Amino acid sequence: YARGNDGELTTPTGAALLATLAESFGPLPPMRVDRIGYGAGTKDLPHAPNLLRVLIGEDSTQGDADMVTVLEANIDDMNPEWFEHAQEQLFAQGALDVFYTPIFMKKNRPATKLSVLCDLHTVDPIVDALFRETSTFGVRTYEVRRRKLDRLLQTVDTPYGPVAVKIGRWRGRVVQISPEYESCRQAARHCNVPLKDVYQAAEAVARASLAQGIL
Repeated sequence: YARGNDGELTTPTGAALLATLAESFGPLPPMRVDRIGYGAGTKDLPHAPNLLRVLIGEDSTQGDADMVTVLEANIDDMNPEWFEHAQEQLFAQGALDVFYTPIFMKKNRPATKLSVLCDLHTVDPIVDALFRETSTFGVRTYEVRRRKLDRLLQTVDTPYGPVAVKIGRWRGRVVQISPEYESCRQAARHCNVPLKDVYQAAEAVARASLAQGIL
């Protein structure tokens, strides 16, 4: 029980409805509430009023926002050559992003703050990887709300071959066009041309295709 009440808090029929209609159980999500309904029971509960509240609304984390977990560790005694391997292992465990920030700790000791963005369900394996692959003795965790563009990955045909391009929309309008680095790098190596030529060609094709309504 979410609030620790002892005893039956629903009827068999109510439990059947919850098991059938509910997809998950947890705290109230961020939402825009449209309607609220209340129902009262006859049993006296010691720790809370015997009320059932139902909220109808829309999840405000959908669309351009979601919740992610941030993991942080301050590291001042690790071989710098190990950071690349640690980063690879963190991504292998499902990290959304890994980045480093130079910092100064006590006694003006230079150090590195290792930050990881991840979904809630990947926190445990990523914490395991942090303790296994780095020299840290502790990891800070907290949740943040992230605003993001609606993203669409498309492949465009360029003079150097097909290249993947990421298109970002904000409230229905295209605001970002970003050719994928690995795709551009492979095309540049295959055609023996500068990377920037492939990048610029892919962006130009994507913009032209969007203007024509193809993408």
